[in-house]
Amino acid sequence: MFAAFGNIGVLPPPPTDGAPRVIPPPTPVRFPRCSPQSDEKVPRTRGDVSLVNFLQSIHRPTDIRLSHLEAVGVHVVSDVSPRDLLPDASYLPPVEKWNGIAPEDLLEANEATRQPLSNGHLSPGVQTYRERQKELLTDNTAAFRTIRRIPAPTGETAARLGNAYEFFKNLEFFSGYWPDTSLPPKPDSSESESESTTETAEGVKKEVVPSHMQTHVPTGNGAQLPPDYRQNLLTAFVKLVAYDFGCNVSFPRTEPRLHLTPSPLPPPKSTPPPSYFNSSVAFVYRTPVERSAARAGIVEGPVATLSARASTVFSNPSDELLDLAREVVGVLLTAQHRSREGKTEKRFGDAKWWTSTPRWGGGPGGASGREGDKAEEVTIALSAGVTEKLPPLTSSTSAASATSPPVAEEGHGVKIANEVKRQIGGLNGPSPPKRSKISPRESARMAIYESYRKMTPPSATWDRKARYSAIGKVPGKGYDDVFLMSALNHHVCIVRARVSEKLLSVLEGGTEDEWERLEIRRSRWYDLYLKEERVEAMGCVWGVMSWLMRKVESERGGEGGEDVAGEGDGLVEKMDLS
Repeated sequence: MFAAFGNIGVLPPPPTDGAPRVIPPPTPVRFPRCSPQSDEKVPRTRGDVSLVNFLQSIHRPTDIRLSHLEAVGVHVVSDVSPRDLLPDASYLPPVEKWNGIAPEDLLEANEATRQPLSNGHLSPGVQTYRERQKELLTDNTAAFRTIRRIPAPTGETAARLGNAYEFFKNLEFFSGYWPDTSLPPKPDSSESESESTTETAEGVKKEVVPSHMQTHVPTGNGAQLPPDYRQNLLTAFVKLVAYDFGCNVSFPRTEPRLHLTPSPLPPPKSTPPPSYFNSSVAFVYRTPVERSAARAGIVEGPVATLSARASTVFSNPSDELLDLAREVVGVLLTAQHRSREGKTEKRFGDAKWWTSTPRWGGGPGGASGREGDKAEEVTIALSAGVTEKLPPLTSSTSAASATSPPVAEEGHGVKIANEVKRQIGGLNGPSPPKRSKISPRESARMAIYESYRKMTPPSATWDRKARYSAIGKVPGKGYDDVFLMSALNHHVCIVRARVSEKLLSVLEGGTEDEWERLEIRRSRWYDLYLKEERVEAMGCVWGVMSWLMRKVESERGGEGGEDVAGEGDGLVEKMDLS
């Protein structure tokens, strides 16, 4: 639905006259300021229109209105401190205390600061935190020289990036599109021209550094940044902390979808078909303790979610509303995934007539598709008495005709009907013989046709290698705290959304009454170019992972079901608002 593919920046083609490409002016840094408010309880105020039916009226980005978010009960609190972001502020790292520990005492203090986790291991301690802090405090220019393999200036040593190498590698990609805010602002073009002429008049030769020995080489502006760069940067940043807590960032193997199932209506009214909103989020999963399960690609969770959007222009309220809607969809679908623990999947149309009953059951309408075309050829050939034009027999039909006993002479009409049945072999009978040379297009067409003949329901929407569980959820409270790492421009912020179980029940077709509002708390936007801000953001992610991966006594260990609950009887409507 709110995937970021519609905002992909397109790089301009290189010039053909040999002149250097003109870099467009820098993209200004803007952030959305959409903050809808809601009461503690969200009553039903739309008459006969249910919440799901109201959300199903969205088919494209221009259909989104503030009333849709108000109907869900979205309540945004912006620029909260890390202590107000977490449900328990004691899980944040005590930065002043940990930074005051002497280096020779780190090993002893590290064991005292490790806490038990839900996977049976211990959390990282002060030593790991100090290592990550030291790596992120590396100067950008020194780190970019290491990435580009440029020798360090005389008297300096090359920066050692350690675990942050992947992060700085992606940040160096960013520097070609977004100006590095850690550097002093560049002088105006008029001043640089006057300085160059003065130096030339005095006879001073200005040293020219080759482009391959430079850092911060401009390539374009922020609007032209490929969206994969931002996703990779956010992934590398979160991995710095998540990996030490026994988690990893994984891109979904099935399309993330927020399923909307209308509640059944009493007859004679017909229930609308279910639908879904797609998204482009990634997830933080817990890695299984069993080595064989980890090698097989089994994941547990999701623990949290990541959302990187390519939007750079928020010139009107519609753009800000769309960006918030993307975050809301990412939060709700993550809550749906976490609520699947212990459930089984019922695929769309499972055991329904359109996936179990043949399309042609022998009625007067006749066969359809490839069988119908073959039956028409057989009928024309028999009517004309030209048996040479009959399609060749398949192995199964030839064997059956050879072993069948002789029968009496048949009438002309019965003979045609029997030949038609023998040639088409029934709906689920033998397929036509393969030809020696089949083009790739025709082969793909036949594969689609064969899947049509199988009459199976649509493919599963749940990851079969995921052990769905609500890791870190407070049991018995009636809500789930879902954390989302959000990225825009070259900034990152952490979002906590409190999703009510009643709201999830309504979205899955339950009885609509009232539910608690969807409270979204958002931290400030941290600039990943500034080393102090990215260290602060790392501490916030550290607190989130420490809270979510804490040991909960009533937790069942994440042995959730591998399949999903059913979403209705009809076909699924995809509302793609990319």
